[in-house]
Amino acid sequence: MRDISQTSPAKDFTPTPRRGVNVSHFLTQTARRIPDRLAVVDDDHGQRWTWAELDARAEALAAALQTGGVDRRDTVLLVSANHAEVIQSFWGILRSGGVIAPPNAALSTEELLGISAEVVPAAVIADRAHADYVTALKDTGFTGPVFWIGDLPTAQAAAAPAESVDSAVDEDDPCWYFFTSGSTGRPKAATFTHRHLGAVLMNHRCDLFPNEDETGASLVLAPLSHGAGIHMLGQVFGGTPSIIHPGGKPSVDSLWPAIDAYGITNAFTVPTILNRIAAGYPEGRGPEDHTLERVIYAGAPMLATDQARALERLGPCLVQYFGLAEVTGAITILRPEDHGAIPVDDAGIGTCGRARTGAEIVIVDETGAQLLAGEQGEVCVAGPTVCAGYLGRPDANAESFAGGLFHTGDVGYLDERGYLFLTGRKSDMYISGGSNVYPREIEELLLTDTEVAQAVVVGVPDPQWGEIGVAVIERAPSTGNDGAGGVDADAEDLAERLTALCKSGLAKYKVPKEIHFVETMPVTAYGKLARKELKAEYSQGRGSAR
Repeated sequence: MRDISQTSPAKDFTPTPRRGVNVSHFLTQTARRIPDRLAVVDDDHGQRWTWAELDARAEALAAALQTGGVDRRDTVLLVSANHAEVIQSFWGILRSGGVIAPPNAALSTEELLGISAEVVPAAVIADRAHADYVTALKDTGFTGPVFWIGDLPTAQAAAAPAESVDSAVDEDDPCWYFFTSGSTGRPKAATFTHRHLGAVLMNHRCDLFPNEDETGASLVLAPLSHGAGIHMLGQVFGGTPSIIHPGGKPSVDSLWPAIDAYGITNAFTVPTILNRIAAGYPEGRGPEDHTLERVIYAGAPMLATDQARALERLGPCLVQYFGLAEVTGAITILRPEDHGAIPVDDAGIGTCGRARTGAEIVIVDETGAQLLAGEQGEVCVAGPTVCAGYLGRPDANAESFAGGLFHTGDVGYLDERGYLFLTGRKSDMYISGGSNVYPREIEELLLTDTEVAQAVVVGVPDPQWGEIGVAVIERAPSTGNDGAGGVDADAEDLAERLTALCKSGLAKYKVPKEIHFVETMPVTAYGKLARKELKAEYSQGRGSAR
């Protein structure tokens, strides 16, 4: 970046501090516009609220939090499975001026205590399933108020103040600690400010569901603690109700009854659930015979064959986005019209789309120099959807925000049209015989075999090559897996065929030296493939790389 001109009249200019827009005011605006339209449906818990009722509940919770001692920038830790009152909690914490801290509800008590030490909650909102965690937190000295999901204050139950709660904030006041998955250590708290979160929600509205209004419906499938929570909040602009998927975990059998019953028009999900949606679409129905307008998926690559099947069955309603917690998913978008129209690259990898509205993607080399189209390097991002940094992690901030850009850790390139192609992740790379190997292109090739359901390639120590590639395969259900993860005769044949496949399409040094089979691929608490754990498991007993 060039130096500031010393002859410019703005050489010493700094922005004037100004009050920000509390994100919860978007809720009030919608409640005033369409007070009697549905905002939340949670039939598992018997809850259906209008926008006016949701706004009143947010106000009541904000008042209770402030009465309980929550001041501006204080942390409110929110740990719960999906529930209507989790949605109330998001809006109420924002209105109070506190900071939402929603860890994954699947984490253990010890993991939750570690996160609590990181963000120092002034109050806790939890479901009863996490009573042991609350007890353990109190044992560490926590003395703040605890609010239980299922018993949050309502407008009638709360002692409402004569005037509205004081929701005034500075635009750079933190409002959400968005936890990274912690794949390289304890989770970091990416800090969202009211200014940042407002930009993110408007970006989601602009790019992901621009035409949604109160006549549609959004299906909540994933835990609200992460990207699904952002998606839920973004529905406020159109006044689209959020429908919490009934019956718990979505399955092939449960998805379409819910989509049809509620007239779902948009949903945020991951490729595995999108595959279930496509697989479960009732026979005899065509692409025009459903209400879905935007099925938004992110979090992992989706095979071209799976995309094609979903497009064939559902029609042009797929929207892919790519991003990380630190950029709230807002890096690229692959719009419906692009699905199936953009060819894969030479390695068989498809694009994840073009830059999202307001975002700039920059590819840099190891020195930080910007690369040209077609040149592979680290994917970096600039723009208002990049978070303000990590809470209390100056070293991580210096590394991840070097040069004023957010460094994603992903490796890829931009083509001449601005489409981003991801080719690997820096942390996944291993060096075999002096050559850098990025597992993604190997995994993409392995997944083209119909007998492969999941594939992970990791580098493990080797005395001759430094590191070698080990492929871990979960076989498709129809392949006769022996059920124990062992290598039966069919597995040996499959291993030989996969090795031949790799040799036919990859340089010799990229071909995995070993192939192992597992009954079920392990995943993290965030639903991602447990690559770190697999690397540790298959590295045991191999010594250290030279």
